[in-house]
Amino acid sequence: MHFLFIVQMLVIVLGPLVKMVLKMIGFGFVTYMGFNLIIGQAQDYLFGLMGDVGPVIQGILGLAKFDVVVNLYFAAISTRFILAGIDKATDRKRNQVWHKPGGTSIEA
Repeated sequence: MHFLFIVQMLVIVLGPLVKMVLKMIGFGFVTYMGFNLIIGQAQDYLFGLMGDVGPVIQGILGLAKFDVVVNLYFAAISTRFILAGIDKATDRKRNQVWHKPGGTSIEA
């Protein structure tokens, strides 16, 4: 009789906890895969456009390391989104640096 009570209590307590953890993992996975898909598609599109230009312009783009610039740009976008997500997850707000004149600021 006591065994049935313990099993019911475990199901009641652990059921919602496991469900919540699986939802969080699923949401994070879908978000990560979707973001990677979008960034990958944008990179493929830009590199495809680079292949459509003439050979002279391709040489100039190669000398200018345009492919490195594109990768740096998308890495910066990814980093910005990740940092914004971390700030939102920890519920941190940025401190305001500028204060309007007349308040606590010193006027000359």
